[in-house]
Amino acid sequence: MACACQNKRQTYEVVQNAGAATRSAFTSSSMGTATAVADRYPTSVVRDKKTGEAVYFSWPKGSYEVALQDGTGEVVYTHTVRGPGDRAPLKAAADERAGQGAVVRAAGGGAVVYPLPAALTASGSTLKAAATPAPATR
Repeated sequence: MACACQNKRQTYEVVQNAGAATRSAFTSSSMGTATAVADRYPTSVVRDKKTGEAVYFSWPKGSYEVALQDGTGEVVYTHTVRGPGDRAPLKAAADERAGQGAVVRAAGGGAVVYPLPAALTASGSTLKAAATPAPATR
């Protein structure tokens, strides 16, 4: 017999190809574990299994830049990501200039990875973001 708490547990799925894959690559009840697994698959999305809404867009190691005007304007900040902690300065720089349409993208005009709604739109994903992420702190 299954545990009664099983239906109340929040579950996250890792879906490859910006959420376009037909099957999830991984399922976990831990958001941290799901995001760690998602970072192994470039452009994968973590979504809430019950609602189907995206909660995280992966952006693995590499060089990223903050660009204005939804990624088509000037580059105002560049930083290399070697681990999850290296994302905070990029997020903070994008949040500071959110009114100018700042986004974080892979260096050299690559894929948009932050904020989540912009990353989903740029990747052509049909998923919707659960909520606008909270501003990052430095």
